[in-house]
Amino acid sequence: MLEDRKSKILNSNHTSYDTPQFHLLTDSQIKDIHNATLEILREVGLRFKHDQALEILQEAGAYVTDENLVRFPPGMVEEAISSAPGRVVLTERGGDPAMYLEGTKTYFGTGSDTLNYLDPFTGETRKWQTKDINDAYRVVDALDNIDFLMSVGMPEDKPEGLSNYQWQYAHMLQYSTKPSVIVCDDREDLESIIDMATVLRESREDLSRRPNLLLYSEPTSPLQQSETALSKLLLMSETELPVVHSPAPMMGSTGPIRMAGEMALCNAEILSSLVLHQLYNPGAPFVYGAGPHHFNMKDVQICYGSPEFQLTKTAVAEIGRYYGIPTWGYAGCSDAKVMDEQAASEATMSVIMAKLSGANLIHDVGYMESGLTTSLEMVALTDELIDMSDHMMGGIPVTDETLMLEQIKDEGPGGDFLGTPETVEQFRDYWEPDYFDRSLRDNWENEGSSTTGDRLNEKVKEIIEDYEPERLADDTVEEIMDMVG
Repeated sequence: MLEDRKSKILNSNHTSYDTPQFHLLTDSQIKDIHNATLEILREVGLRFKHDQALEILQEAGAYVTDENLVRFPPGMVEEAISSAPGRVVLTERGGDPAMYLEGTKTYFGTGSDTLNYLDPFTGETRKWQTKDINDAYRVVDALDNIDFLMSVGMPEDKPEGLSNYQWQYAHMLQYSTKPSVIVCDDREDLESIIDMATVLRESREDLSRRPNLLLYSEPTSPLQQSETALSKLLLMSETELPVVHSPAPMMGSTGPIRMAGEMALCNAEILSSLVLHQLYNPGAPFVYGAGPHHFNMKDVQICYGSPEFQLTKTAVAEIGRYYGIPTWGYAGCSDAKVMDEQAASEATMSVIMAKLSGANLIHDVGYMESGLTTSLEMVALTDELIDMSDHMMGGIPVTDETLMLEQIKDEGPGGDFLGTPETVEQFRDYWEPDYFDRSLRDNWENEGSSTTGDRLNEKVKEIIEDYEPERLADDTVEEIMDMVG
């Protein structure tokens, strides 16, 4: 059954095999991880701390013992994999398709809920204000290669008594037309956010048909599903709105120290979520994702810039694609504290690996300090890196036209290709950076000797000061803000 599923998704993938390809895991290794996962689910099981979920699973044939320990027969797991759709479409605010999560198509967006903001005007790291998150949403809206937004930061000046996540989402809708990936406290919080999104549609059913939001939620590693997380998962299944239920175990802390064991644990947590999700509403949209970080014992912290994380996030994309389910990834994030050489190096590595892995929905662009701080300069840099990597992924087309044998014959030894019609027509096809400088030193000095960091900072400030996104009607804004609870 899984072989048929894999064949189906690969045959629907329109990516040309003449472009660069990267494969981390062999089919045999993926099968080994899959079989290890089935054994974890069959023999070890997970704690499901939700009465309705336990009833659904037990009625379907799962083994429930010790009050809430659930073990899964392999056939139940593979049936859920087969039931999940191989494509999820997210729309922009107005309802037009914006992202097709399938195959190896990649889309990039920010992260959520950092505590600190790296202020582009003062250079200081400080707590977020509502104006800051609105500025961040406008930067996302203005950058061509940033495809979606998350809540970015936790503003300190949110009115007391209101939900953080509803407050953020109400402003996300106002300051960007791009799709949103949301987080929330609980089912009630999620219901309110869905109600806000429905304001922009004809009905709840229309929102399900044209969703502009996707929920990010998590199991509790190792091998637990909380009541709060499962309540949100079931609501997304019920409403047929897309969800990624993404574990984030830390290797050596809440997960095994070895990467293969970490992948098997993550896979068990993801697939146990998928089983419940598909039993409740077969065919509801689900995105396969995990954040398998390693735990840095020296600093007691997770690592975004480590080579191990680049490998595990690539493995997540390959396993999810093997199952034929859209996938979740990470890029444009760093453990650096400021926008420096470390940040640029880690961002570059992560974007290229994300593109090569073919993960579909790639988040955390702009994260610094292991997810504690957001830098808008990092968001702008990643926008440039995505554009650059897109050109790399185009590969080298080899055709009669691109081999240019007739032109080579015409010019011959000592010829000059500079003025040929082909050169004049096509030299602009080569990638040109916005923030990286290629000029000679004299020209660079005459232009002010600015660094890439200077240019990124100027771009961010220019957007904040001058860019205005397409605004919602005043009565729509008033209706949405009145719903924040």
